[in-house]
Amino acid sequence: MKYRVTKDIPEGWETTAEVGDILTVGPWEGSQTLFKGRKAVCDIDSEYAKHCEIIPEG
Repeated sequence: MKYRVTKDIPEGWETTAEVGDILTVGPWEGSQTLFKGRKAVCDIDSEYAKHCEIIPEG
């Protein structure tokens, strides 16, 4: 599953994310996390995750 950033995420776990960035989902320290490349941005259920929208598959 992929997500598109709709509002900047200025303070991520390992990196930031800007509007238009594409994030992927994966495990990180026991939680499902959004990643920009190989760097963790935020947990999938965090407030910052609300700054993203799911990209429909297909």
